[in-house]
Amino acid sequence: MNANSYRWTKYKNGISSVAVVSINVESYSVGPNTIIENYSGQGFNSQGAIESVPPIGYESWKIAAKHGLEYAFSLTKDNWKVTINSIEGRSVTDTTPSVVAYTIFRAFCDKINLTLSEEVISKLEEFVLSAWTNPYKELIPDFYTLTFSE
Repeated sequence: MNANSYRWTKYKNGISSVAVVSINVESYSVGPNTIIENYSGQGFNSQGAIESVPPIGYESWKIAAKHGLEYAFSLTKDNWKVTINSIEGRSVTDTTPSVVAYTIFRAFCDKINLTLSEEVISKLEEFVLSAWTNPYKELIPDFYTLTFSE
């Protein structure tokens, strides 16, 4: 984890959730909100090791990250250019697409100093943590409707 990283962790009902993201955020007055993906991770290395999203693969995490940022964009009237440098976690065990989406959402809010109410945080975290299913499924969150899709 580098100094530019943002980590979100939660332990609830015996389930650990964690993701670490690194993003750059710039005010963007010349066009619409823009997301640039700059992944250089290696993916899965060994059981229990932290995985970093590679340029190819981990599509559910990448899609979820974009969903999290798009929702964050909707909470501000300004336009932004966000470069996603890395997403790290442990697939299937601690990191779901929903956890990735929420972590990048929180990282963006942190970068632009957007304060969320405790009520909003609680509602979103309850939603994110409800994504854990047995058997495990790659569920993509929709923060606007608080629903998931596969």
